[in-house]
Amino acid sequence: MENPFQFGRELGTAELVDRADEVEEVMRTVRQGGKLFVIGPRRYGKTSILKTAEDRLLAEGAVVLRYNAESFPTLDLLVARIVADAAKHLKGNVERAGEQVRKLFTRLRPEVSFNVTDLEWTAKLGAAEAETEDHHVALLVEALDGVERLAQAQPKNRAVGLIIDEFQKIAEIGGQAAEAQLRAAIQQHKRTGYVFAGSKTRLLTAMTLDAARPFYRLGSLRFIGSVPRADFLAFLRAKFSESRFKLAEKEDPLTLILTLAEEVPYNVQLLAHACWEQLRGGTTTNERVLTEAVVRQALERVVRQYDPFYTQLWNGLTAIQQKTLTAVIAADGVNLQSMKMVKAVGKGISTVKRALDALLERDILREEESLGSVRLRFEDPFFGHWIRMFTSRT
Repeated sequence: MENPFQFGRELGTAELVDRADEVEEVMRTVRQGGKLFVIGPRRYGKTSILKTAEDRLLAEGAVVLRYNAESFPTLDLLVARIVADAAKHLKGNVERAGEQVRKLFTRLRPEVSFNVTDLEWTAKLGAAEAETEDHHVALLVEALDGVERLAQAQPKNRAVGLIIDEFQKIAEIGGQAAEAQLRAAIQQHKRTGYVFAGSKTRLLTAMTLDAARPFYRLGSLRFIGSVPRADFLAFLRAKFSESRFKLAEKEDPLTLILTLAEEVPYNVQLLAHACWEQLRGGTTTNERVLTEAVVRQALERVVRQYDPFYTQLWNGLTAIQQKTLTAVIAADGVNLQSMKMVKAVGKGISTVKRALDALLERDILREEESLGSVRLRFEDPFFGHWIRMFTSRT
């Protein structure tokens, strides 16, 4: 049997748990030439949502250009990739497509070529200006203008979309000046649907909700949260049942999986995967029953498996940051400015705040805002379990 619980890659349409509304909103944005910001922590399935939407749009005949900004060291490389991918959607032979690309992206003066072995287009930019951040952003703006011209050349019933994941990377490179230039271009585009996604929730929230920022009210917002518990429980139950594994009576191992993984989709899949593998190795009927003990054993195996990474991460923290993390665990991420928290760390409030800011900056912790309150949570819940299991908390 193949393990039905997958993690560590983009999940396909049949593998997503729930997320139907999120996928549909991405698709609707592209079809209507709208603008959408998708904001959600890492490990919550954001990238899989974008991939599923892309796959379905492509099946409808749409043109979809999707990228992860963090995969490109410079904006120039991202721009070159956009130009090369645009060539894929142009009609005619290689020479004809090359001519069309040069017309669509005139200011970039691109030179495109087609590799017949790899069946892939590549592009080299001919634009030569001063090597400044403004220059790189200007190239990206021209690339977006070119995509809009590509969209305008398509039949009216053929949607064109540009999806950029980890979009905050672009803003970090160019600053608010880049935001202003990009908004000025994008707000004039009528045929291209834009979906900008990112995991830096604090940064992206400020970009889109701060009235002083250029992207304020540029498009719709979709915040990605946990999968509804009932849906995740139904998914887990169905997959274990299809594998002919039974659930222990008078116990609730599925809820325990969600609790230990803090309902973070990636971690839920990872822990369920480990449980499934443990049950597959059973040789008797009793050994093929999912119990709470099996779940806890699987969690310890997973945490031990990642011990070298967690050890390196832990040892890279200052003593104050380590104490702050253990205090966050003890306080369950709330009331972190209290005297109890300060006493646990053994330092003043300002020192604790600096430690928390550093942990947020390093993506070890993240803020979760809900119903008017803020709670700090681990980006990787299993790192919190590792701290509980293998470090001194004196």
